[in-house]
Amino acid sequence: MGKEIVLILGGSGGMGLATAKILIEKGYKVIISGRTKGKLASISNQLGKDCTYVVLDASNNEDLNKTLSSYSKLDHIVVTISARANASGINNTSEENAKQAFQRFWISYNVLHFATEFLKRNGSVTLISGSSAKTPLKGYGVWGTLHGSLNGLVKQASIDIAPIRVNAISPGGIGINADRQLTEHRGMVEDIGQMVYAVISNLAVTSTIIDVDGGERIGTWNG
Repeated sequence: MGKEIVLILGGSGGMGLATAKILIEKGYKVIISGRTKGKLASISNQLGKDCTYVVLDASNNEDLNKTLSSYSKLDHIVVTISARANASGINNTSEENAKQAFQRFWISYNVLHFATEFLKRNGSVTLISGSSAKTPLKGYGVWGTLHGSLNGLVKQASIDIAPIRVNAISPGGIGINADRQLTEHRGMVEDIGQMVYAVISNLAVTSTIIDVDGGERIGTWNG
């Protein structure tokens, strides 16, 4: 039996790249996607024969559908795209900037909408939400709402498109100061990559939101 194939949307940096490296080490074939061909080609070359790439604007529904249809039954899709929006609290974020942040929701929604056509029956979709859905914080209202929406999407989609498995990984702060954590560990992108591997390789895990945040905001460690 051949290696399982994972498409990582947003696979050229941060959590996506860390996930690609870990999955290749674990024996998967990985397709990374992004908008910049030169960057994707360079990374793919560095990661070796089990990594290929596709240039894709995942926010373009037609482009996403066309790309997915070019593959014959993927095993897994991981959505690690960052919205890169200028958003903070609900009271001081414009509708335009909030909509930009919510591009992540609609990309995730469309992946799930198309999933039954392009994923194997025992495949999976893994989304990235965030700890602000669990522990709201002043000034992060848009992000908390977005992450909560992604978690809700997982719960419903896992029923609607079963037996395809749907899960979300909910990171805490990555690469920033610790915020009242339970564990003395600063969040790293590799933490997320390791959990993606755990989720997609375990056929019993679906409809689950997994916190990877060191107990953020419920402990005492601030680094």
